[in-house]
Amino acid sequence: MAGKLILNDIKHNKLLSAATVFFMTISAALLILTTILGTELVTTIGSLMDQAQIPDLIQMHTGEIDTNQLAAFASSHPEIKNAQTNRFLNLENSQIVLNDHNLVDSTQDNGLVVQSEKFDYLLGMDSSLPQVNPGEVYVPISYREKYTLEIGDPMTIFGQPLIIAGFLRDAQMNSMMASSKRFLVSLADYERFKGLGQEEYLLEYQLNEGEDIHAFQSAYMEANLPANGPVITRPLILMINALSDGMMVFVILLVSIVVLMISMLCIHFILAIQMERDRKEVGLLKALGVNRKKIRRLYFSKYLLFSLAGGLLGLILAALFMQPMVSQLHELYGQADKPIVSILAALVAMVASEGIILFSIWNSLRKIDHLSALDALLSASKKGKSWVQYGLTGAVSAACTFLMLVPVNLSHTLADPSFVTYMGIGSGQIRMDVRLQDDRASTCQRMAKTLDQDDQVEQFTLLQTGSYPAVLADGSQINLTIEAGDHAIFPVRYSSGSAPAQPGEIALSSLNASELNLKVGDTVDLVVNDRLTPYTVFGIYSDITNGGKTAKIAGQLDAPVIWSVVYVSLKPEVDQQAWMARYQNLGVDVVKIADYVQDTYAQTLNQLQLVSDVVMIVGAVVILVVLGLFSRLLVEKDRYTISLQKALGLTNQACERIYFQKGMAAALAGIVLGLLFGLFGGQVLCQVILASFGAEGFRFVIDEVQTFLIIPATVLISSTLASGWGVRGIQTIKAYECCQGRE
Repeated sequence: MAGKLILNDIKHNKLLSAATVFFMTISAALLILTTILGTELVTTIGSLMDQAQIPDLIQMHTGEIDTNQLAAFASSHPEIKNAQTNRFLNLENSQIVLNDHNLVDSTQDNGLVVQSEKFDYLLGMDSSLPQVNPGEVYVPISYREKYTLEIGDPMTIFGQPLIIAGFLRDAQMNSMMASSKRFLVSLADYERFKGLGQEEYLLEYQLNEGEDIHAFQSAYMEANLPANGPVITRPLILMINALSDGMMVFVILLVSIVVLMISMLCIHFILAIQMERDRKEVGLLKALGVNRKKIRRLYFSKYLLFSLAGGLLGLILAALFMQPMVSQLHELYGQADKPIVSILAALVAMVASEGIILFSIWNSLRKIDHLSALDALLSASKKGKSWVQYGLTGAVSAACTFLMLVPVNLSHTLADPSFVTYMGIGSGQIRMDVRLQDDRASTCQRMAKTLDQDDQVEQFTLLQTGSYPAVLADGSQINLTIEAGDHAIFPVRYSSGSAPAQPGEIALSSLNASELNLKVGDTVDLVVNDRLTPYTVFGIYSDITNGGKTAKIAGQLDAPVIWSVVYVSLKPEVDQQAWMARYQNLGVDVVKIADYVQDTYAQTLNQLQLVSDVVMIVGAVVILVVLGLFSRLLVEKDRYTISLQKALGLTNQACERIYFQKGMAAALAGIVLGLLFGLFGGQVLCQVILASFGAEGFRFVIDEVQTFLIIPATVLISSTLASGWGVRGIQTIKAYECCQGRE
């Protein structure tokens, strides 16, 4: 009996039923998609890190090492599970050619390695350890698509040929946000090329489970072991890998939450319409003695059926959209060891999405309890407040505008050259990297002198990076990667304080300041020339490079130089490409800051662009469905009024114009509100996320064409089509209907 009643109700309310299933489907699909992507991101990265057996701590070092000293340290510390020293042969990018693509413009430190002996393995595409023969090379997987490479393509180093035998996944350096890339060669080839590059060391340690990485790092520093380079930890590797694709997951999560809220509002409204229509039937059932709980269960059973259909359709829809989004994850990190985790997560997301909506419906159905049989049978249908419906129309338009706006402006901000100020880099036009050479000091001096005499140069600054031990309040030591030079020429973005200008002043990245529990005005002791020297924290700035843990001081570096960078801005009339070509012959890598940002965030930008396209489609479809449905329902609800207007002489076109104008006014108001909330509220949301990675005080760089033209036009066109379709229902209303009464 109940089944027949539900079936008849669906037949008589096809539009409302279809709309309800649509909202349940789209909500489930987006939440399932978010859950799958988040689960895949975590499990694939974790699986790759486990298969590669990455270290818990890596101390990068340039210079000589004492293997006996390192061995003695390892044997005297029981917390060490495994220790090894890997070599990295840093090469000049201009001397590397991948299938006719010269890496002269690459922002990465590219170098050769041989396979590790104990851990930190470089894996092939089948997750096995590649067997590299002399004359062969395995190339980082991130370069395959970037340079359109295939197995069998040539690679030359200083004119000497190698054949690409395959591609590798590097758990440490897969992401383009990691500043280095490792090419795997045979030991014979490594020795053959050894004299053509600068050899660096990766001093790697695996700790026993449960050991404190920071305590071990402090013990390493106190032992005065080689430390001329940055320190990389396992959590930092995880963060760098996750940040590249985590932006995409964050945006889709935001979209899924907003769409779920829209769906709940719309279904609540549909339910209110349905209950108003069924007012007399409910009264009749109550008059016949049917328990109010049974009536509520009857309604709820229908929505339970809808939720089952919506959940299954959502699973199918999520599966269709999932593939292009997870393809890059699988390309970079491989398949997860336990795919069942993603399947279970998808089912949980489906149940959660439908459960939230059903809970909302169950609460709305409580209105039946307060409706007496007499009221239901004798009271006329309430007129209802049309402004509520128009308010919902505006709210949906605002929400969809907001959803379209956030990924577009986030992507545009990451791609903008000014974003370098969040990367701990000043806003120059050109970046020049001096590779680690025996004559690096003279190279820097020669370059600085040449730039000073160059009439085409507007201004420049030379910044050199080294590593200083810092003594904390509890007496423990850590290594600080510090950049020295004039930081006032191209300042970074400071969340508090300003750039260090005098000796004894230091600026810390926000993550360093947070970890060391320091603020502007506090003091930190650095070991300079074997003496403790106090430095006053003068500023705190944004930095999402090197794990967001850097520092800056003024003046010269009193420590071995790890790398040197020159930032340059040219006069407006200068041809940048021609100028860069001249300086590439000085033994330095020259790249535009804009290209540096694009190269670093290529993975993230590609994913955000894909998400932006999907959100644009989803937003347009939601507007078409919601505004079309609301317009049609409003016409149906005002059927008596419209009939009366026609009886008084108004034409179909005149009636349609009235309702169309009201609907479009609400949509336009929603667009304006959506723009305001997207520009300010969306910015705040992105601030919260990026602050956790070291980018304080984030501000959108607005894509004006998309923000003020394309997105409003998309919402407006969708609203126009939806409202136009909705008000066409007026044509079916006859003038004589008003003579028959309201019911």
